Amino acid sequence: MRFPPPASSPASSPAPSPATRTPPRIAIVTVLYNSVPVLPDFLASLSAQTDENWQLIAIDNASSDASVAMVHAWGDTSAMVVANDTNVGFAAATNQGILLAQDAGFDAVLLLNNDTVFGPDFMARLADAARTVPGDILAPVVLYDDAPDRAWFAGGRFTWWRGAFQPHASEHIPPGDAPSWPADFAPGCALLVPVAVFERIGLLDEQFFVYWEDADFCLRCKAAGIPITVLRAPTIRHKVSTLTQGETSDFSVRMYQGNQIRFLHKHLGMPATLAQLPLLTAKALLRYVARRERWATTRLRLTTIASALKTRP
Repeated sequence: MRFPPPASSPASSPAPSPATRTPPRIAIVTVLYNSVPVLPDFLASLSAQTDENWQLIAIDNASSDASVAMVHAWGDTSAMVVANDTNVGFAAATNQGILLAQDAGFDAVLLLNNDTVFGPDFMARLADAARTVPGDILAPVVLYDDAPDRAWFAGGRFTWWRGAFQPHASEHIPPGDAPSWPADFAPGCALLVPVAVFERIGLLDEQFFVYWEDADFCLRCKAAGIPITVLRAPTIRHKVSTLTQGETSDFSVRMYQGNQIRFLHKHLGMPATLAQLPLLTAKALLRYVARRERWATTRLRLTTIASALKTRP
């Protein structure tokens, strides 16, 4: 672990008020993979920010398009760009960015998908929230880009009632005007994490190539008593599944179902994972019965689950 132990404050020193706390220096870590279709809106959103106390760290996973060139050509010359020779996966690439941010002395890391769009006050309001609730992981409400009146994420928890132990993201924004509310789970598409959190519980688990790495991270935070706070504002818009060809693409199905088994095995053990196999099978078959996907896709789900179970130690 490259992170040094966090410095402790003298017990007699009172905590500063939110108004007097220094705004955090934020590193925005984004992972590129053939991201040209979404980068113009993402980079335009960054260029429009009213707050400048941040820096972009872009890790490219061997894109075959002009993603790297597009970021290099972007107006902000302070951006760090790392071009990997191979696709090391979302978790491993994100970890590269987190370590660069830590080495550069940033206070917090914003994990941010580049298939997102946000207003010019996004970074300023995140920084203000970080001063108000220091130490918490902050997650903005995420809206569908093509339906911005609908929330894709407005809270989350770990639950059994949906069939198997898994994170459930709520699309319901709580009524009223409360500026924030607690959650046990938040997706990694927009997540502000103090560097001290990584120092405490470690980085993303790289056995999750893509998908479920955020669920694993949030569950580890929950076990360590690290709070996650959802912010009513600012909001962000997400072009859901744009770069993975949709949730029923062969790639998405293999990654999602395989990593679900890895997640269950890691946190519950093999006996409990095997006990959930009938539920996982029934949920996969229901997708086909309800005509939500083709039989070929459902069959791929089932074979991926079976293969992942066989390869677990």
